[in-house]
Amino acid sequence: MDHPAANSLARRADSLRRAGELAHAERPFAVVTVVRTEPSTSARTGNRAIVYPDGEMEGWVGGGCIQPTARREGLAALKSGEPRLVRITPDTAASQHNVHMARMTCASEGTADLYIEPFLPRPTLVAAGDSPLAATLAAIAPPLGFRFVSVDAAAGLNPETFPHPRDTWLVVATFGEFDEDAVEAGVRLKLPYVGLVASERRADSVLSELRSRGLEDGELSVVRSPAGIPIGASGQEEISLSIMAEIVSVRAKLHPGLGQDDTVEPAARPQEAIDPVCGMTVEVAGTRHVAGYGGRDYYFCCPGCKRAFEAEPEKYVSPISA
Repeated sequence: MDHPAANSLARRADSLRRAGELAHAERPFAVVTVVRTEPSTSARTGNRAIVYPDGEMEGWVGGGCIQPTARREGLAALKSGEPRLVRITPDTAASQHNVHMARMTCASEGTADLYIEPFLPRPTLVAAGDSPLAATLAAIAPPLGFRFVSVDAAAGLNPETFPHPRDTWLVVATFGEFDEDAVEAGVRLKLPYVGLVASERRADSVLSELRSRGLEDGELSVVRSPAGIPIGASGQEEISLSIMAEIVSVRAKLHPGLGQDDTVEPAARPQEAIDPVCGMTVEVAGTRHVAGYGGRDYYFCCPGCKRAFEAEPEKYVSPISA
């Protein structure tokens, strides 16, 4: 017979291996880990699950009171790009600084603290144009944690090539070959930063052309020219350094996550219902406790809530229907 502790350790090891595979493949996901519990709850310290952007979960962090909250908070962490602590507890009034509170509605009335950490693809630095500047950026971007991509035509700037535009940063250094097309592609992709390496006169010409193509000043506000922070740069190496400093500075203020477009849409999430007895959120597809009344199905977190409802359905239906 397998020992429960050994099975638990095996599951944790499997989740770590899976997280490593996802990170290596540059796929976004969030890891949910139970870091603390108070009796009585089915969650155990060290339980771990992975939440995907489409709302799917792999692993187990607790019973029906905890799993839906873990999914919602995992998606929220992916959207914001920031880790979070979540406390699932009967006493949500006792709030704590930097802790997201969620109500524990199970009869056990235990408490579980979750640490949720999003893992996102590396930020991407795109250099448009074949120039010595691009070669220098290729050398200094990876040590700063950026994936570097070079394109020699505007056709290479498309959603298929860069699936995470919120964290894709473009430097245009084509020296007149396809400045307008590259900047336009970056703006239409809604990139947070488009650095144009050009003279003031050339930059004015590029922006004027883009306005004639229908782009408005608000859309063009992401275009920075001259690209880079003013450090008195002159050579290619110094200009590249000033550009990367500007990108790092802008990125630090944005805290880019996946955003709503990349995480699951509300209509695509697992359908949920409210247990009319205890008020807990229940995943419709997963619950075994269902009762019909007045031509409508009601879903419950446990047999006890279902029995209470069936004994006095009017007691629980009236407040909802009112």
